[in-house]
Amino acid sequence: MPAPTLPVELWLCIFRWATLSSSTLSLCATDYVPFQATTWDGVDREAAAVKRTLVRVCKLWRELTRDLLYEDVTIRDAPSVQRALRPGAAGEDKHRKVRRACLPYQSCTPYSADDISAVADFLHCCSQLEVLCRPINMRAEAMTFDYPAADCPALQSLQRLDWWHINEAARSGGVNTLTEVVRAAPHLRYLSLGGDLWLNLMERRPLVLPTLTTLRIRRMNLLFLQQVSRWSMPALRTIIIDIFSTPHLLEPLWETYGKQLRTIELGRDLKFYVMDLVSHVVARAPAVEELGYYFLFTAVPQVPQEPHLALTTLRWHAHLNQFFPVEDNAFWQHLAEHVAAFPRPFFPALRKVALHGREWLKVVNDPRFIPLVKKLGQRGIVIEKNW
Repeated sequence: MPAPTLPVELWLCIFRWATLSSSTLSLCATDYVPFQATTWDGVDREAAAVKRTLVRVCKLWRELTRDLLYEDVTIRDAPSVQRALRPGAAGEDKHRKVRRACLPYQSCTPYSADDISAVADFLHCCSQLEVLCRPINMRAEAMTFDYPAADCPALQSLQRLDWWHINEAARSGGVNTLTEVVRAAPHLRYLSLGGDLWLNLMERRPLVLPTLTTLRIRRMNLLFLQQVSRWSMPALRTIIIDIFSTPHLLEPLWETYGKQLRTIELGRDLKFYVMDLVSHVVARAPAVEELGYYFLFTAVPQVPQEPHLALTTLRWHAHLNQFFPVEDNAFWQHLAEHVAAFPRPFFPALRKVALHGREWLKVVNDPRFIPLVKKLGQRGIVIEKNW
């Protein structure tokens, strides 16, 4: 009796689920998804390891999973770029299968003049590229950019760009310059930025991002923020702030985009506990409808001086830290203070508190959570569970 076989469609579904990791969504989403942490190097190691294993099992599995193997690639240095440019098996256009590419700056430091155009040629071949990542490099000072970089090709399919700015690389221009890459990607929807910009690299030329809806601020100096605040982003509705040094550093953002924002998310950094950025944000974004933050990493906001008429949803993530163990009374006092910080007279449109993170499972099963739910219910606010 022959061994039972599964339909190809079912195998493809199994392989798809098997190659999704806890980092896949945060690295590949082209629209805003709440509380998606990023990796500094931009590499989905867990998924990549599974894909490399699957293609080695047998010829059938290799044929079925080859597209998955090529959909997310990391090019680590200039020779790797040259190898990636080589054609695949007979009749195979492997570059069209690439949906996400991670290009560390080492891949753009050519060993010779012959390597200058390699990265640009690679990007040109990837005609279906949707996500491009230029991650941070902890040894950026050791890299040299002796040759001008090649011009960035048109990236018509690109929807997300994760960019860490390195000044020495930006001086070489082309594919190493943020503004050049952004101009080559007219359909960009998601942009995350980090780094410190030198004064002599600020640009006066206007930059328009007509389709950008989500901007993520990872860590930027004042000059970089001022540069971004001069851009035109008419469709921008969401800003995520991972780290900040002082609320005044963000003033250029609020002055330019505050009135058009609908969603704001604050990151998982204790600086948000030292300084009350929530009140600062609420006062400068009058149309914001959703506000999300890690409540154990965030200071209790002050009650605003004037009512905020647009806020309908609070999103609280319960990622734990050592300062507030769930068993301690300090945890419950901190949570109760956040509940009390949004009284109905000042937030008349508030209708929902969305709870994110599996850490809430221990919280919602504690009897001390019941009185807080009742207080929210008395204000007409419902609890939504997301874990």
